[in-house]
Amino acid sequence: MKKKYSEEVEKLFKFGKTDLSKDWPNYAQELNIGEKNANELIDIVKTSNLSHAISGFTIKDFASRHAWRALGQLKITKSVPILLDALIDEKNEEAFDFRSELPKALVLMGFDIIPDLEKFIKNPKIEWDFKVVIFKVLVEFALQSSKYRDYVVIIFNELFIKYHNEPIFISRLLNELFKLDPIEYEVVKEIIKKDQYDYGSIDKESLMHFTKLAKLD
Repeated sequence: MKKKYSEEVEKLFKFGKTDLSKDWPNYAQELNIGEKNANELIDIVKTSNLSHAISGFTIKDFASRHAWRALGQLKITKSVPILLDALIDEKNEEAFDFRSELPKALVLMGFDIIPDLEKFIKNPKIEWDFKVVIFKVLVEFALQSSKYRDYVVIIFNELFIKYHNEPIFISRLLNELFKLDPIEYEVVKEIIKKDQYDYGSIDKESLMHFTKLAKLD
């Protein structure tokens, strides 16, 4: 039997199906959901199978999708550890839409969550494909504030040192890092010059743009 939530949060179970649209409903305005509902939203994410928040399942299965979006919009930073746990939870192994939308939800929460993200990325027990999801967030923060550029490259370099034998992972990280046009960083240029990445996984257009800007061609 489904747990009973407050009147506002119960509406999420009937709010309707949605897709990967960039335009999220404003849950505070449309449903009167606020910080007072934080624990309920967290509980929905924690207890739901996020793999079901996609086309083909029922409207009520989309409540978790609305919940993680609302947590981001409301900047509920205490939800970050739960969201990160949900990312690696086995029951959510096919929650590909959650992986796609999680970066946006986390970015909405602001720079204060960076320590939690760094701890996640540096955890040796976390598989690298999950690290890529969170690296996207750090890159977005660097795009918003240039003071985080050096920090993001330092994180990238630490990951490269540890995972240099995983060229697909390195390519996935580079694809995100290229968004910063990091032409002033020798560590990035050396990796490109020495082909220490997987060519099949690299974004060719971004690679060409970087090599041109860095005058490596």
